[in-house]
Amino acid sequence: MIRGADGRFKVVSWRDTLAVVAEVIHKVNPEEIVGVAGKLSDAESMIALKDFLNRMGSNNIWCEGNSPNPNADLRSGYIMNTGISGLEKADLFLLVGTQPRVEAAMVNTRICKTVRANNAKVGYVGPTTDFNYDHEHLGTGPTTLTQLENGTHPFSTALSTAKNPVIILGSSIFNRNDKDAIFSTIDKIAKKSNASVNTLLVNAAQAAALDLGLVPEYSGKSIESAKFVYLMGADDVTWRSFRKIPLSSTKATMATVGSTVRT
Repeated sequence: MIRGADGRFKVVSWRDTLAVVAEVIHKVNPEEIVGVAGKLSDAESMIALKDFLNRMGSNNIWCEGNSPNPNADLRSGYIMNTGISGLEKADLFLLVGTQPRVEAAMVNTRICKTVRANNAKVGYVGPTTDFNYDHEHLGTGPTTLTQLENGTHPFSTALSTAKNPVIILGSSIFNRNDKDAIFSTIDKIAKKSNASVNTLLVNAAQAAALDLGLVPEYSGKSIESAKFVYLMGADDVTWRSFRKIPLSSTKATMATVGSTVRT
């Protein structure tokens, strides 16, 4: 469907639709073209979308769930390095900004099993939440992490004496303005305690998207200046996500494939 001059959508053929898209995309600058892959997209489709945008001169593409500024420099920075089965060997868990009970049932089951079988300790940093195993709520923000790093927090002793500590970070940290400082502090904690660091991604396509390099060249500012947005199965996108794009203007175009954009 295409919105007409009267503001109403009208049914058109695929040929007419693609002709309009082709006309618009060749009129905008490469840095004004943005692509967003859905959180359930397969790797083949994502690389096809990336290749298409690259051919148009744009590298502003990312996946739902991954912020425009993910920690994607090293693969170890966004995957579960310990592995799900490896969680059962841990004697202490430090959960930062993640709620496995809601975000990843299999991971939560392994943590619960380890806590009950091996009396593993669990420390949690983040908003108050409900776990189905014993845990200590250490704090709600970066200040707590700093205290753990410099050894002034009561939980620091347990962390330093643990033989096989595991740190699990929530992918929501990618969306924070202070994410670099948080990752730096986590890295210091991990080195002092010899802990393995894991990132818990909640969507199926996130890891593959980062593996394939779906990281926008112009970070968050690409959306603000976009005049052509290609959504591929990105069902959670709303108009508010693109509130700075002049959608009422004929200069702005949004193409959706397998997506329903909500107002």
